Amino acid sequence: MHLLDQYTQQTVLFLVDGPIQAAALQPLICRFPDVVHVAVTGKAGQLSGETLAETLAKDGCSATVHDLNVDHTDRLSIDLTTRLARYMSLLRPRVVLHVRDTIFDENLQILERVDKTTVISLPSLEIEHALWIADLSLEALQQWHKIQMDIIIITDRRSQSLHRLLESANDANYLGDQVGLVIHMEQTADETTHELVNDYTWRQGSKTLRHRIQKGGLMPAIVESWYPNNNHNYAVLLEDDIEVSPLFYCWAKYTILKYRYEQSSPHLYGISLYSPTTLELLPEGRRPFHLQEAIAGYPANIPYLSQVPCSWGAVYFPEHWREFHSYLTGRLEDLALPVSQYNITVPNCRSEHWSKSWKKYYIELAYLRAYVMLYPNYKDFESFSTNHLEIGTHIKTVNSKSKLDSFQVSLMINDTLLEQLPNHRLPIYDSLPTLTLWGKLMSHEEMDHIAAEWHKSISACPRDPLSYDTQDILCPFPGGPTPIVPVSIYRKKPKTTKRATSTPSVSLSP
Repeated sequence: MHLLDQYTQQTVLFLVDGPIQAAALQPLICRFPDVVHVAVTGKAGQLSGETLAETLAKDGCSATVHDLNVDHTDRLSIDLTTRLARYMSLLRPRVVLHVRDTIFDENLQILERVDKTTVISLPSLEIEHALWIADLSLEALQQWHKIQMDIIIITDRRSQSLHRLLESANDANYLGDQVGLVIHMEQTADETTHELVNDYTWRQGSKTLRHRIQKGGLMPAIVESWYPNNNHNYAVLLEDDIEVSPLFYCWAKYTILKYRYEQSSPHLYGISLYSPTTLELLPEGRRPFHLQEAIAGYPANIPYLSQVPCSWGAVYFPEHWREFHSYLTGRLEDLALPVSQYNITVPNCRSEHWSKSWKKYYIELAYLRAYVMLYPNYKDFESFSTNHLEIGTHIKTVNSKSKLDSFQVSLMINDTLLEQLPNHRLPIYDSLPTLTLWGKLMSHEEMDHIAAEWHKSISACPRDPLSYDTQDILCPFPGGPTPIVPVSIYRKKPKTTKRATSTPSVSLSP
């Protein structure tokens, strides 16, 4: 143990008060690949720095331990703040982690405001679900509090389903974060649903209720349910027949920090909670999705990217959702005209027939922009959300419901989120397999090339794919829409050896 005699700019500092906190934090301390610092209160907490250092060393943990030597008389006094300030001044940590609701809380609020250090306070019982913190860069961890995730629920007259969803969401692990709940009720929502949402106690943050005065249908119910406040505001969109895993928020926060703040891609528009078992968009209809065959050659359980938007539990990103709002507004305005100005289609895609579905238009946007969503890939399609497929807008009868039982997947209840991932951590973004709307493996470069070529046939304006502005798409040809003439936009096959990320051939569609 020693006191640093120079500033350290790349430091993580853990604060520990007693053996119980030490036991809770030890798995996270030991998972960090580089040396971290641990400040322990000392005899006041019935755990000396020397004892803690010996315990960590036995387990092979790389940690430098500092004893604050706080005694019982100054345990709750200003002296603790002074000692913490002294060590933080010397160590200059970029991130401080500690157990929530302890003697450190008030002191750290003061020091955080002064030193601009990111302080992460974790509930003791949830630390085991946040071990992935050690896999993230300090730059990503410093964005911890910037992320504002809202849970958006759309409901009508399925109060029992809604109650199941609310209970599953309320019982999830939120890692000490405040998460707002917004419930949107259709105009036809029944009295039981009103009573449920009015009386329901949401323990994780604010609760907001919305009720339509005119029936709008599922498309406006979904699309108008959320509009981001800023570029750090995210929405978990859930219909009322969904149920979520207790680990859904951990998956969402981990993947957002990893792929938005550590390794960002402007083409990534969201994070799916659900792992689909079927391909929905083939012209011949739904077919089983043999994912492992599609990504053969990749490590087992590697997450993958797909152009398909998920409507059965997913997190949507702010920039892309704003762009979608703009795109859908323009498309619907055009469809209301006597003669359409646009000829926007996705070739050989079943969604072309989904006239009342918001997904039809998001699929168009994703195809033209080469946007992708991240999907989980755990054993046997284990997921962070599932759909109970109850009678509603898309499930009309018990018979049709019974035919769709294969859509239900098992929820991840026991935390194997890291255990099942390759090397027990999220892979580098550029190493993830990328799939088309039809479940075919394709490099993103080729996907973007196809999108650029198709853009020429539906828009008179040059393509501007990363502006999040749809003016380049909603740009009709002079004199009205031009019929799309089938042309080959295949790239010539390279004569070099194909890589695992390539497909035998590239086409617009199946």
